[in-house]
Amino acid sequence: MSITEPLLEADDIQGNILAGFNKDHQQFIFFEIEKPDLVKDWLRYIEPKISTLREVVSFNRLYQTMWARQGNEPKGLIATWMNLAFSYSGLQKILPKEKLLDFGQESAYVKGLQKRSGDLGDPTDPTAEGHPNKWVLGGSANNPDICLIIASDSHNQLEAMISTIKLSIDKVPGFGKSSGLKMVFEQACKTRFDLPGHEHFGFKDGVSQPGVRGKISVALDDYLTKRFIDSSDPRSQIEASPGQKLIWPGEFVFGYPKQKDDDPITPDQIKDSDLPSVYSVPVWAKNGSFLVVRRLRQDVKGFWEFLINEGPKVGISDPFMFGAKLVGRWPSGAPIMRSPTQDNKELAKAELANNNFNFQNDSSTAKIRSDIDFKDEIDQAKADEFGEVCPVSAHIRKVYPRDVDTDRPASANLTRRIIRRGIPYGEPLNINLALPPYEDSQNGDRGLMFLSYQTSIEEQFEFISNKWANSKKLPREGGEDPIIGQNNDPSQNNPRTRTFDLNGCPINLMNDFVIPTGGEYYFQPPISAIKSISL
Repeated sequence: MSITEPLLEADDIQGNILAGFNKDHQQFIFFEIEKPDLVKDWLRYIEPKISTLREVVSFNRLYQTMWARQGNEPKGLIATWMNLAFSYSGLQKILPKEKLLDFGQESAYVKGLQKRSGDLGDPTDPTAEGHPNKWVLGGSANNPDICLIIASDSHNQLEAMISTIKLSIDKVPGFGKSSGLKMVFEQACKTRFDLPGHEHFGFKDGVSQPGVRGKISVALDDYLTKRFIDSSDPRSQIEASPGQKLIWPGEFVFGYPKQKDDDPITPDQIKDSDLPSVYSVPVWAKNGSFLVVRRLRQDVKGFWEFLINEGPKVGISDPFMFGAKLVGRWPSGAPIMRSPTQDNKELAKAELANNNFNFQNDSSTAKIRSDIDFKDEIDQAKADEFGEVCPVSAHIRKVYPRDVDTDRPASANLTRRIIRRGIPYGEPLNINLALPPYEDSQNGDRGLMFLSYQTSIEEQFEFISNKWANSKKLPREGGEDPIIGQNNDPSQNNPRTRTFDLNGCPINLMNDFVIPTGGEYYFQPPISAIKSISL
């Protein structure tokens, strides 16, 4: 069966949404709009610098080609990219009211993250660090109308672009006037050079991303997401690579076919005129996406002390094994479903194997295209319905239950998926397991700038957070997510206590390991809309 996938308007979609910047150095700069009449000149100046999907895809493909040919990371191949997003309050300041009427006035985007914070499980105690009163970004601290994302392979080039942007705030080049903006917060981020691709707890991050359907050009096989499974294998209709399910782009970018709950192949077709009724966004939002930004502090010291002290109480003396049970993957990124007793770094590096597993059913080997030199010889994962290998409330099982029926059939789990673009901030805390307590010169100021793209904040990001990660019963009964889950049960002595079920043994987690310290809900518009805003 031939499946026709849509041609993506790659010159209108901002590049970080579907392709991903994936740069070692990133800077997030947040602005408040103080003088709306001046901002349009600044947008005219910024718009040509915004990186498109086509630009990012082209660079990433060249990078991958050179790596494959040379056998190592290409040297000297450098790009610096920028994307832009607006909060609803920001759009209100620069657009006429009639342009905003089709945004659902009760939607999460319109209300903003601060008002939705309690619904996400964030602390409701005004004195708690995670309460909006204590945030450093948004909340009671400031009003971040605009989020500017700058990313580069080169720290020096990143700094040069940051300097250029900051100079433009006082005097917009070519216009000779102020931008009308006030910088309210900035966050420098970088990948961990001691553990590339890992977050601060020490686990590989971003291993499982959805495979987005769609084409970059009319060329026969010019798909956004590269296909690795041979066309003779029926799995090629629903997976890009083993375990990476294909999802229609309307789940992440407005104006394209959406995923159906009960059909992984046939989409819901969307016309431009359907946008207000289907998504509660204006017609001009086509090629845009909602962006969730959360600044999350990670209590690395507390996390590892918990693993060391509590693991032996449940018969797990190895803190890495206990951590893998909580996360669902070993620090390397290898899934415990396929490596139950020890870490397997070779499996972690095998991108056509490390995501190939189920929870409810046995997994199987896919037929890889003949022009790709790969053979999966690692034991396949066996069905684990009751969480004996990967606990039912392990992080990866909570946020993406794969083939497990939840409140809806398992096929509907694909409509909950988000595209994550997080990157660490702060210096790593090097954990010496033999010598606790740990010296921490940063006083715990490290964590993750969490970013996710989706076309429904409520049905994707918020659903995953509140209905799955924070639930004791969904996707399957067994406690809250031990990593990102939150609990605000006032009936408990400690209302933040979560429960993690390990093979029938309930484990109480008394403290949050991930603490929200700021953020906002944004709309990342198509480049054509930014041009029209600046007219």
